[in-house]
Amino acid sequence: MDIGRAVAALLVVYSHLSEQWVAKVEGDDAPVFSFVDALTSDPMHMGLQGIGQIAVPFFFLVSGFVVTPIAMKQGQWRFAVNRFVRVYIPMTFVVLLTALVMTLGADAHSVVVGKNHDISLWTIITNSLVINYLIVPQVVLVGVAWTLVVEVIFYVLLVLLLPLLRQHVWLVISVMLVFVFVVLMSRREFGPSWALFAVNVSYLPIPILGQIIWATTTKRIPLWAGGAFFGVAWSLYVLGEHLKLGRLDSSYPLALMVAVLFFFVGLFAEPRLRERKVWIALSERSYSIYLLHGLVAFGLLSLMRPTLPLWLAMVLAMVGLALVVEVSYRLVEKPSHVLARKLSRRKRPADTPSSPQVVTAEVTVEIPRLRKAAEPVESAEEQTTLLPRVPEFPTDDPDERRRRRLEDSATKAISVASLLAKQEQEGQRRDRRPTNRPVQ
Repeated sequence: MDIGRAVAALLVVYSHLSEQWVAKVEGDDAPVFSFVDALTSDPMHMGLQGIGQIAVPFFFLVSGFVVTPIAMKQGQWRFAVNRFVRVYIPMTFVVLLTALVMTLGADAHSVVVGKNHDISLWTIITNSLVINYLIVPQVVLVGVAWTLVVEVIFYVLLVLLLPLLRQHVWLVISVMLVFVFVVLMSRREFGPSWALFAVNVSYLPIPILGQIIWATTTKRIPLWAGGAFFGVAWSLYVLGEHLKLGRLDSSYPLALMVAVLFFFVGLFAEPRLRERKVWIALSERSYSIYLLHGLVAFGLLSLMRPTLPLWLAMVLAMVGLALVVEVSYRLVEKPSHVLARKLSRRKRPADTPSSPQVVTAEVTVEIPRLRKAAEPVESAEEQTTLLPRVPEFPTDDPDERRRRRLEDSATKAISVASLLAKQEQEGQRRDRRPTNRPVQ
């Protein structure tokens, strides 16, 4: 999952630079980009949006696969608070930064969203909450934020259907698919805002596909049901293309098919892959990369071109993007994750002791205390063995392989602790056993 998210974020950056900046500003004066596109996006019939078009359905698949079990563990209120903080705090930061750049007069923003717009308090609020994509006329400050609307709709459905999801996963998937169909078929019945809502809902089958894969691989639903649901969700996504709901060309089903292929390859190969710090770092920063790359890279390119050659301007733009992303991750995104965990943490009863603090990188267990030899022996009723306790793993950790490694470590620690406790009990029994040595 880490490798997939990292590569997907990099593909988005490349495609926007190639298809937005190079194609619209540089023209044909970029042979390197033309060569790469000839090997990637052109054969895939993705020349209009670039090979990064695969990244969006991949992100949606990962979201449906990972977020569904997280919602089941956290519950309605905790999950809603967690998702709200994690999504909207970084988004608000990027909107405010974009508004500042536009106020200073930068013209690179027009390459991303088509044209500049007047900045107002209403514009900032609607863009921060990503409801601007449901309002006519649309005022877009962050061009890539349309995918967040799809994510938020999926989160809202999960919160509403969570009590049912715990008992009947198949029924929840059925309800979601019916919801998509009803919205698509009623797209023209309730005004322009509902039509925009239908455009966003037309992408909802992709996270539902991720949810179906999760339910099937974890045996929440049988294989035949997973195959049937998969076919229905795929058909609804293709229906969105036939209804021409926000589709720019005919490459969307192909992009989804490639994303599903890569997702399955990564899912089955993940146990054999080793974690690399570079992929983990890029994966953790993928949200900031996704939100900031257009504003930062295009802004720097507009300042450096045509004074500097294109290759040098691209290198400096990527360096600047990396610096801004790092600042955003450390000062905005990472603190938002900490706040989300704090606000969505399960409250413990006041009269019960708290369990050991658990972090992602380690497992903490209680080791039985070895009694000193001079200590009095307790009675049989008072003797209690301090059993090790397996800590709860972080509920918002999407890395399944890391979770399995933590479980293995906890199991080994429990085995050692149990062996120590058994040895201690045997030693106590030997001490209490009468001896046959003659008294001198």
